[in-house]
Amino acid sequence: MSMKCPTCKRPVLQKVTLEESLLANRCDKCEGNWIASEQYWSWLDAHSETLPEKEPEVSFEINDSQKAKLCPQCNRILIKYKVGRGTNFHLDHCSSCNGVWFDKNEWETLKARNLHDEIHCIFTQSWQRQVRQEEIEENLDLIYTQKFGSEDYQELQKIKAWLNDRPQKLALLAYLNDENPYKLSPPANL
Repeated sequence: MSMKCPTCKRPVLQKVTLEESLLANRCDKCEGNWIASEQYWSWLDAHSETLPEKEPEVSFEINDSQKAKLCPQCNRILIKYKVGRGTNFHLDHCSSCNGVWFDKNEWETLKARNLHDEIHCIFTQSWQRQVRQEEIEENLDLIYTQKFGSEDYQELQKIKAWLNDRPQKLALLAYLNDENPYKLSPPANL
């Protein structure tokens, strides 16, 4: 059965070996890869334990196509899932056959981060919830950096971390917030 590329619609994807025991179908034009669900699970079963996530030593140029794509295997619409974890692209997943489309260099980026053996987790609610939480935190960091300035915001983060480690955190916060109504004010005419 010949498959069409979800990105550039070319009629034939070529069989390739992405990893030892991991077969995929690649488009020669856009260099995207289709991994069928059964291929991924077979490779994952033969693969050793899940590797710990790491910061990449190299970065790859990613061209995350935002256009709607059709599954090359069953012709259904692919659903986009944001990867997160310091990456800025989406994977395209078929909810019918569970295959995954990787635009050029997405597989290589995930492999460099040791996330290539957790692809199946990206499509879960818990992973996507964590991605949304990361985005919220990044946006708050930007807002606070703009409001306070980079240096002051970094200092505030240190103070916050210090406070969070204290057993009397609430009392310390109350003290910092208190303008002490019992303090005597100087007479108004001085």
